[in-house]
Amino acid sequence: MHRILIIEDDATLRGQLARILQFEGFEPLEAADGKSGVAMSLQSPPDLVVCDIMMPELDGFGVLQALREHPATTMVPFIFVTALAAIRDRRHGMEEGADDYITKPYDPDALVRSVRRRLERRSRQIEEGRLRAEEVSLAAAAALPSEITDTLEHITTLTNLLALKHAAQDPQIAATHESVARASARLRRMLRRLHLYAQLPQLYAHRFDLVRTGTPASAAAVLERVALEVCRTWKREEDLELKPDPARLPMREEYLVVLIEELVDNACKFSAPGSPVEVTGQARREFWSLTVHSRGTGMSPGQIAQIAAFKQFWQGNKRPRGLGLGLALAQGIARLHGCEFAVDSDSEETEVNILVPLEY
Repeated sequence: MHRILIIEDDATLRGQLARILQFEGFEPLEAADGKSGVAMSLQSPPDLVVCDIMMPELDGFGVLQALREHPATTMVPFIFVTALAAIRDRRHGMEEGADDYITKPYDPDALVRSVRRRLERRSRQIEEGRLRAEEVSLAAAAALPSEITDTLEHITTLTNLLALKHAAQDPQIAATHESVARASARLRRMLRRLHLYAQLPQLYAHRFDLVRTGTPASAAAVLERVALEVCRTWKREEDLELKPDPARLPMREEYLVVLIEELVDNACKFSAPGSPVEVTGQARREFWSLTVHSRGTGMSPGQIAQIAAFKQFWQGNKRPRGLGLGLALAQGIARLHGCEFAVDSDSEETEVNILVPLEY
């Protein structure tokens, strides 16, 4: 439900506007003057503002200027409803950034049409912005891996040569080489994930070929091996609680590996050492379910709805390691194979469930 803020010093007119908007399915908010309207907008930006011009202390033009200068409200649609009908007043309002200008006495139907048009236009702008951002993300994900990989290979070659020459004489060099090798492996994995994420749109267009050309994955064997490897990198082998049911999945092993790695890695990353990381593969008649359950930092419903690449959710000052790609990549691979993907979380625990159909 769209939230519409009405800023009007006349209580009768304000109440009338609120009733009209509520009848049309909007959630009206009311402010009796310009200052309180600005304060309400900055505290919790509405979806649209309907504002009078002639008000004491801070008039409508002042309200518009204040909202346009603040990043949180600069793009909020703004409609003037006022008795001022002079052309110069209308022009001034539009030059200041108003989206529409309706004179009193107003036609309720015209007001509602204007509100709906402005909200629809804003929705289109938001969607276009999201698509542009996604295009940029995909372009970066496609271009960066090859550029970084070349440099990484050069670094790896140099460190290997140094280790071969000096590691036997100096334990510190051996330890440094091992540390560099681990970091390089982690970076290579990240680059492979970036490349795969960039390929998802193209892969989706040929998704049915993935089943026909690939060798079915052995679910239990892959789950047991990969989950243990991920927990070992976090030094949490003892925390892993594994229940793998055997199944032959219409999914290439490489994709199943990514699903397990990303979900188990997230579970380890956002839960405390010593708490269980439960990984279950359950076979049923029509599908195989992969469930990863952990106790620790959870996600709100709003965050779950906003899962996207390069977007991380965390609490506190310590930013988690990684790009924020794991859940978005797992979700993309699940959709690529016709799987159901669901996240159930609260402040203390998180469970991710993927249903893999056993036949298409």
